[in-house]
Amino acid sequence: MGLNLLKKLMNSFFEYYRLLCVSAIVSFLGFGGHAIAQTSVGTMSEEAKAGQKMQNPLYPQIQLPLTFNFNQKLGVNNSSQQTEIGFNPIIPVDINSDLQLIVNPLLTYNHNANNQQVTNQNQPIQLATFFVPTYARKWYYGIGPYIQAPATNARNGSRQTGVGVSAGAFFTPDNWVIGGAMFNSWGVGSNLSGGTANLLNVQPTISYISDDAWTYSLSSQIMYNYDAKAATNQLTLSGGKTLKMLGYHIQWQVGPTYMVTSNAASPKGVGGYVGLTFLLPK
Repeated sequence: MGLNLLKKLMNSFFEYYRLLCVSAIVSFLGFGGHAIAQTSVGTMSEEAKAGQKMQNPLYPQIQLPLTFNFNQKLGVNNSSQQTEIGFNPIIPVDINSDLQLIVNPLLTYNHNANNQQVTNQNQPIQLATFFVPTYARKWYYGIGPYIQAPATNARNGSRQTGVGVSAGAFFTPDNWVIGGAMFNSWGVGSNLSGGTANLLNVQPTISYISDDAWTYSLSSQIMYNYDAKAATNQLTLSGGKTLKMLGYHIQWQVGPTYMVTSNAASPKGVGGYVGLTFLLPK
C-alpha cells in the first residue's frame, strides 16, 4: 500500500513538474516574445549568472549553501517544533581534462522543542558524489557513489551504514535551471535501534533567474523509507536575490514550505525556509 502511495505521489508531482518544465522551455524558445529577446542577446547580469550557478549543484565551482528550515507538528501528537540547519558544500575536484568529481557532504543539525523539553540532533553525516564532464555548457549530469555514516546514538538517526548511488541532471538555458538530484541508500549492518538506512531521496527543482539576479524556485524533497513503506514530500517555494559583496557572490532566498505527504513522525503542514549561499571565485 505504501509503495502504491509513493507511486501515485511521485506521478502526480512529476506531472506537475513536467508542466512547469514545458512552460519554461516554451518561454525559453520565445513563444511569448519576451524570453527570446533576453536569451538571444545574453542580457543576464554578472550577478544573475552567478545566481544561476548557485541553483545548479553540479556546477563545478565551490558553493557554500547554508539552509534553515522551520518545521512544525512533529510526532504522534503533533506537539513538537523543529529548526533544521543544513550545511551542504559543493566541492569540485579535477580528475583529468575531461572529468571532474563533485563532492557534496550533507551535514544536518536539528533543534527540537516540545513545550519545555528540548532535544538536539546531529543527524548522520551523508556524502553524495557525482562524476561529471568537465566541459558542460547547458546540460549538467553526473553519477557517483553515496555513503552515510552511522549515527552516534539512536536518537540522532539510523545506526546502520548507508551505501548506494547518487545521481543528478540539470538543464540550464539562460535564466533557467531545471532538473533534479537523488540518492538511493541501502543499509549495512544489523543495528536498527535508530531506524533503517534503506532510503530513496529525490529532489526535483525548477528555478527562474531574472536578468537583474532575482531568483524564484519551486523544489521538492521526496523521501521514501523502504522498510517502513512510508513516504514524505516537502514542497518549498522561495524567492531571493544574488548580490556581490567584497568580491564574492552571495545569494539569499526565503519562502514557505508545505508537507504534501507526511507520516506520524515527520513534520506536517506549513513551515518556513531561509537559504544563504556563497559562491567562491574559481
